[in-house]
Amino acid sequence: MNMIPAAVLAALPGSGGTGAPGDVLEGPRRILSAVTSAPPVALAALAGVGLLLMLLTSKNSGADVTTRTARPRWWPFRLLWRFATGAPMDGRPRTDATWTHNATRSVREDSRAATRWDHLPRGTRMAIRWAFLAVLFVILYAYTQDANTTGNALATLGTMAACAVGLWLGYVLTDRAVTWRHRRNWVWPLHLALYARLQLPRDASLRYLKVPPHFTEITGDMLRVELPADFTGEGKQDITNIITTKLALQDVSFSFKLDGRNHYLVARQTPRPPAKVLFADPAVRARVESAPESAPMIGLSHQDRAVSIDLDTESPHILVNAGTGGGKSVTLRAIVSQFLHNGAQATFLDRKRHSHKWAYDIPAVHYCKLLPEIHDALIALGEEGERRNLIVDEWRGDDRDAPVGPRHLIVFEEANATIGKLRRYWTQIRTKNDPKESPAIEALGDLMFMGRAVKMHVLMVAQYGTANSLGGPEMRENFTTRILARYSANAWRMLASDVPMPKRTRHTGRAQVILGDTPYETQVLFMTEKEAYEWAMSGAPAPAAFPASHVPAPRPHQDNKPGMVPEGSDGQPYLRVVRDPDDELVGIVEAVRSGVLMDLVREANERWPNASADELEKKVVENVRAARKADRPSNPFPEPRGNRGQEFLYRVGDLKNWQANRPKATKSKAANE
Repeated sequence: MNMIPAAVLAALPGSGGTGAPGDVLEGPRRILSAVTSAPPVALAALAGVGLLLMLLTSKNSGADVTTRTARPRWWPFRLLWRFATGAPMDGRPRTDATWTHNATRSVREDSRAATRWDHLPRGTRMAIRWAFLAVLFVILYAYTQDANTTGNALATLGTMAACAVGLWLGYVLTDRAVTWRHRRNWVWPLHLALYARLQLPRDASLRYLKVPPHFTEITGDMLRVELPADFTGEGKQDITNIITTKLALQDVSFSFKLDGRNHYLVARQTPRPPAKVLFADPAVRARVESAPESAPMIGLSHQDRAVSIDLDTESPHILVNAGTGGGKSVTLRAIVSQFLHNGAQATFLDRKRHSHKWAYDIPAVHYCKLLPEIHDALIALGEEGERRNLIVDEWRGDDRDAPVGPRHLIVFEEANATIGKLRRYWTQIRTKNDPKESPAIEALGDLMFMGRAVKMHVLMVAQYGTANSLGGPEMRENFTTRILARYSANAWRMLASDVPMPKRTRHTGRAQVILGDTPYETQVLFMTEKEAYEWAMSGAPAPAAFPASHVPAPRPHQDNKPGMVPEGSDGQPYLRVVRDPDDELVGIVEAVRSGVLMDLVREANERWPNASADELEKKVVENVRAARKADRPSNPFPEPRGNRGQEFLYRVGDLKNWQANRPKATKSKAANE
C-alpha cells in the first residue's frame, strides 16, 4: 500500500501533475501535502522529536514570572539569535563558560547549581542545536521522498532508543536503590561540609564526590574529589581534615593534582589490618611474647602496628561493647591469657557460666557462675581493694612499686543482665537493717575508683553499655578504653560521642579500640581455648585467686526451693539454695534495663535510630505499659506476682513468654510512629 497521497504524487515531477520542476514552491508544497496526509505513527514520531528539541534548546530559559517585564519590540529576533548562537534563551548566563572553554564556576544569582548543559562551551551548545535542526530537517525531507521507509526506520530507531533509555534508567534506579543509604549517611554529609570550602552551590550534583560504598575496605586510592578548575590550593588542610572527620578515616594520606586541565584530590589508605591475626602464627606469637607485662597485645591495626593498652599508664579498666557474635569472649580470652602468663590473678564473674571454659582449671583463676557467688566475690574483691589501698597509702616510694600483691583482673561478663540481677538478689536477701544499695555493686564502684595503683582492673563486657546497665554514669566514665564491635549507631553515640563513627563492618574479629578520643581499627588476636590455657599456664606462676581463708561464705537465698550445687566457691561440695532465674520478680523498668525484654529494646533501636539511650529506654517502658493496659486476649499481659511500693513486680519467665508471643510491629506502623 502506497502511503504517499495521490495529491503529492501528482505534484511530483514526471507524474503528470501540474507542478513544474522549476516551481520555487514545489518543495514546501510537497512537505505540506505529505505532513497533512501522513499516518498517525509518523506524525507522533515527528512530534516527539520536535518536543525533545524544544526541551533541550530551552533548558533553563524561562525567567521568573514575578520579575518578568514587558518584552521589547524585537524580542522574536533576539530569541532566534540566542537559539542560533548557543546562548541561554532568557539571555542570563548560568556559568562563566566561553565560546571555546567549559565553565569553571556557576554565576547564577539564585546560588543554585548550574546544569551540565550550562557548563558546555557556547560553541558546543550552538553546534548541538544546529545538529538537532539538521536531523529534524533530514527526517522531514526523507519522509517526503519515501514515507513508508522513513516511518519504518523511525519506528525501529524509536524502539531501539526506548530500549536503551529503559536499560539506562533501570541501571540508574537500581544503583540509587542499592546505594541510597551510603549516599545519605556518608556522601551527602561530606558534601554539606565541603561545598562552602570549594565555593560550590549547596544543591550541586554529588558526582564530584567519588566515594565508593565499600571505601572502608579499600587499600590504596580509596576516594576522589573533583575540584573546581579555579581551585588554587588555598585551605587544603581544612579540606583534608573535613574528609578525615566526616568519613572517620584512619591512617590516610592525601594528594592534590592542580596542574593541567583536571583538578582533583585523591585519598590513599595505608595498608589495613590483616584479615586474621592468629596466635599460631610464629610472627604473631613473637610479638605477644615481647609485649610488656602491663600492656598485652590486643591485635594488629593499620600498617601491621600492634595495638595494646597499658593498664599502668593509660587506662586501668576496659569496657568491651559488642553485639551478638562480635567476639567479646575471644577478645577477653586474648587479653586475660597474656596477663595470666605474666603472673596475674583473675576472677571471672560469668552469669552465663560457660563463656571461658578454658580458664576453669587454672589455679590463678576464681570462676563464679552463680549469682550468690558473684555477689560474695565482689564484696571480697572490694575488701581486697581496700587492703591494697591502705598499703599504697602507707608506701613512701613510687605507687607502682607498692607491695600490694599480684595484678588482679575482674572479668565481668554480660553486665547488662548481671547488674540488674545483683540488685534484685540483694532486695531478696537483705534485712531491715541492711542498706538499700547492693554492697556488691558498691564494691564494684569502689574498685572502679581506686585507680591503677592497687593493680586491680575491671574488664567489663556488655551488649549495650548504658549507664544503668554498668552501675551508673560515673562508673561508665571510668572506662577510658572502650572496645566496640558490631556496634549500633546508638551504642557509638553513647560510648564514643566525641569520635566520628567509622563505617560498620561485619568482618569477623574486627573492632574499634578507642583510647581517649582516638579510635584504632584493629583485627583482634585470636587464640583457641587450648592455646589460651597453655599460654596462661606456661608463664610465671601466681598464687590462687582466693586463698582458702579468704573464700567468702555463701549466703543462702530466702523463701526459695532448695537445690544441689556440686561445688562452692572453695571447691568443696555443699548444699545451697538455687533459685530458677525465670522465677525472679522484676518491675517493668528493671526488666528493660536488665535485658529481660532485649527484643523490645532492639526493635526500638531500629525504629528510633537517632534516639538517645535514655529516650530509647523511656519509649520501651511506655510501650510495655501501653501493652499492659491493652491486655490483648490473644497474648494477655502477665499478672503481677508482687509489688515493691507502688510498682508491680512480674515473674521473669512470664515476661519472656509474653515477649516471644506478642505480635510484631509492622513496618508501616513503625514509620507512622
